[in-house]
Amino acid sequence: MRSRVASSWLVLLPCLLGGLGLFLARSAGDGSATFYALTVLTALIYAATWWVWGNRDALRGPKTDVLRGIVIGAALAVVFMMGAVVVKHIPLLATPVTELLAMPSAGGWAPTLVVLVINGIGEELVYRDAVPHQLRGKFSETATGVLSTLLYCVVTIAMGVPLLVFAAGVLGAVCFFEASRSRRMLSPIAVHLTWSTTMLIVMPLVLG
Repeated sequence: MRSRVASSWLVLLPCLLGGLGLFLARSAGDGSATFYALTVLTALIYAATWWVWGNRDALRGPKTDVLRGIVIGAALAVVFMMGAVVVKHIPLLATPVTELLAMPSAGGWAPTLVVLVINGIGEELVYRDAVPHQLRGKFSETATGVLSTLLYCVVTIAMGVPLLVFAAGVLGAVCFFEASRSRRMLSPIAVHLTWSTTMLIVMPLVLG
């Protein structure tokens, strides 16, 4: 029993590797070939993590879950856009976000969208499925949500954007609720991708 409990915490290792991958990617320069390569490597780490520790049935479910996720993701994006109107007057917070959102100009829209999508899916599979899957039975559902979301925020620190850590907390909480509600990943993935693509496309217009 003790060995099984200990082995379940091994899921933290690839999460830390994912954080390292994101840190090295940003250090290489947003939009650079090395950035995209390391970001794809991070996505592969997340995919392997879910394959080992996740629920293989998590990607099944009704199509209405996708629609629900899109609606929630769009609503969340609107809230963040409203917040951006205030944030753009605070250079300390706005500048790192603006630099990150300028990535398509440096590396191109196609590769940026590809890494955005595959990493978004990878993050959901790990932090809303694989990690919670290992925590359930040891903690309450609320504690499981808090711990997995905190881990997601800690890893996001590697990106070096303070507001992105805040966003990870909000997005993580919403997506965990969706994952906990259905024990499926279609809705949280749809929430994440709708929110992130909207941020990439519309946020530069708000901050500009």
